[in-house]
Amino acid sequence: MKEYDAVELIVEKECYTKHGVHKGMMGWICDKERIHKSWLVCFDQDEYFDEFPIIGVKETDLKVICDAKTE
Repeated sequence: MKEYDAVELIVEKECYTKHGVHKGMMGWICDKERIHKSWLVCFDQDEYFDEFPIIGVKETDLKVICDAKTE
């Protein structure tokens, strides 16, 4: 996984749901560094939020949907 990859949350956990983020939601990795095996992910699905949650998500709780191209 890397910055700008599109990802899907593959688990339902309270640490994510308290931010309004649920299993099956898609977002994108918005930082180039992984910290403590977690990525900073922006969940930007307009139909769900007025302000998009940007939260740390464990790598094991994510699935890559679209691999960002590196140049």
